[in-house]
Amino acid sequence: MRKILFLFVAVLLIVTGCSQSNESSSSTSKSESDGKKIVRIGWQNSGFPSPFTFDTNGPGGFLRNSFLFDTLTWKDDTGVIPWLASTWKVSEDNLEYTFTLEKDVTFHDGESLTADDVVFSYNYFKENTFQWNADMTKVASAEKVSDYEVKITLAEPYVPFISEIAGKLPIIPEHIWSDVEQPLEYQEDEALIGSGPFTLDSYDSATGNYKFAKNENYFKGDVTVDEVQYLATENRLLSLQNKEIDGGMTFNYTEVQQLEGLGYDVLKSEPTGSAVRIVFNLENEQLSDKKLRQAIAYALNRASIAEKLTGNSEVMVGSAGVIPPDSTWYKEDVKQYDYNVEQANAILDKLGYEKNDAGVREDLDLSVLVSSTSQEAELMKSMLADVGIELDIQTVDSATFSTAMAEGNYDMTITGHIGLSGDPDFLRLWFSGQASNSLAGKGVFDNEEFQELASRQMKQGNEAERKATVDEMQDILAEELPTLVLYHRPFYYVYDSSVFAGWFNTYGGIADGIPLTDNKAVFVDYK
Repeated sequence: MRKILFLFVAVLLIVTGCSQSNESSSSTSKSESDGKKIVRIGWQNSGFPSPFTFDTNGPGGFLRNSFLFDTLTWKDDTGVIPWLASTWKVSEDNLEYTFTLEKDVTFHDGESLTADDVVFSYNYFKENTFQWNADMTKVASAEKVSDYEVKITLAEPYVPFISEIAGKLPIIPEHIWSDVEQPLEYQEDEALIGSGPFTLDSYDSATGNYKFAKNENYFKGDVTVDEVQYLATENRLLSLQNKEIDGGMTFNYTEVQQLEGLGYDVLKSEPTGSAVRIVFNLENEQLSDKKLRQAIAYALNRASIAEKLTGNSEVMVGSAGVIPPDSTWYKEDVKQYDYNVEQANAILDKLGYEKNDAGVREDLDLSVLVSSTSQEAELMKSMLADVGIELDIQTVDSATFSTAMAEGNYDMTITGHIGLSGDPDFLRLWFSGQASNSLAGKGVFDNEEFQELASRQMKQGNEAERKATVDEMQDILAEELPTLVLYHRPFYYVYDSSVFAGWFNTYGGIADGIPLTDNKAVFVDYK
C-alpha cells in the first residue's frame, strides 16, 4: 500500500453523480454515524468546476477540477508519475510523444476512456482554451495509433511538455463534448463527468461549498475516503477549533504555533512555491524607467514586511530574479536589493524628483492597486514616505482587480502568486502575458533579450545548458525589475490527523507548481 504524507488545502468526497445544489455541503453527525470517512477542508468558492468555467483567481478551481478529471501524467511526492498513460516514449528530435494508455478506464457515466477521447481532448482544447493555461500552441497534432495508444506531435521542441501540458490538460469524454459548441456556457451535470477519483455530489454556488464523492470504480486504485468537502469558512482557525473543518491553510506562523499547541498537525510547503509581489506597469511614463523601480526596491524593507505579516522571523525575502532561493533553478549570485534608504534617495535625487519643504517629491505621482485590505500596501506606503514618495492605495474588489490587471489600468499592484516551485518555463508564461492565474495580469515584458532566452530554454534538453539560460533570465529580471517580489511565503496546512493524516508535499508542486496539499493522489491507494 502506498504511503502518503500531507500539505495544504481542502478535500471532500461522497458517492453519486454531478449536480448543482442549493443545499450546504457541510457534513453532519449522521454522515459520521453511517460509517463514512469524510474529510472537510476550508477554502473559498472556486466556481463551477468544469474545465471551462472554474474560477482562475487562484489555483482552487484547477484543483477542484482535477478531482473530477484525469490527465495523462500527474505528480506525487517523487515527481512526475504515470496516470492515464501507463508509459510513454519520446522521439530523438523531441517532437513526438507516444503514450500507452491504461486499459479499463471508465468515465463516471460508465463509458470507456480510449485513445479517441485523448485525441478529441487535445484537439478540442486547441480550439477552446482550458482555464488553467496549458500552452497548446506547442501542440501540432494528436493522432490515434490504436485504441490505447496516442501520438502527440509538437510544433517545436518543448522540454516541459510532460508536466506542463500532459500533466495539466484534462481528458474529457468525446461523447459529451463533441456536440458542445459553447463550452463557457455549458454548465449541465454532464459537464462534470470525467474519469477522476471523485464525482461531484453537490456544489452550492451561493455559499461556495463542494461535496465530492468517492468513485467506486476508479482505475488507479482504491479511493481511501468516502467524501471530501470544501467549505467556504470565514475564519479557518476558528472553524478548526470548532470542529467544523478538519484542515485548512494559513500563511500566518503565529496561527500555526497556536494550533500546534492545541494538538493539530502542520505541513509546511517545501519548497515555498509562492510569492507576494509588486507588479509594475511598464507602460506608465514614470515607472517605465528602471531606475525608479530600483529606487522603490531599495526603499522597501521587505524582510520587515514579511516578518510582520507572516509572524515568522525566518523569512525568505523575495528574489529580484523571481525564482525563490529554495528552488533548484535559483541563481545564487543574482543581483538583489537590500534595504537602503540612502541609496533610494540618491537614485530619486539623480532622477530629478526633488523634495518640497514637507519632504514630498511632488512630481512623483504613484498609486498601488490591491484587491482587498492589504497590510503590504500600508507598510509600502509608510516606507516610501520615508524617501519622499507619496503613495495612493486603491482598493477594489477581486473582479475589478482582475480586469485592471488584464487591461493594464494601474501604476503598481500587489498580488499573491503560486507556481514558483515548478518548471522554470513559468517565467516565459508570466512575462509573455500567459499566466494562468487571472490575478497575475497579462502584461508583456518587452525585453528582446529576455524573450529570446525564454524561447530558448524551453527547447533545451540538456539540463545544465537550460539552467545557464534560466540564470541569464534571472539576471535580466533582477536588473530590469518588471516585478519586485516582496517575500516568498510558505503555505502551512493545519489539520486534524485523527481524521486524515496522508497529506504530502508534491515534488515541484501540483501540475505547474501549485504548492498546496490538495493533490488527489493523497486519497488514492495506487501502486
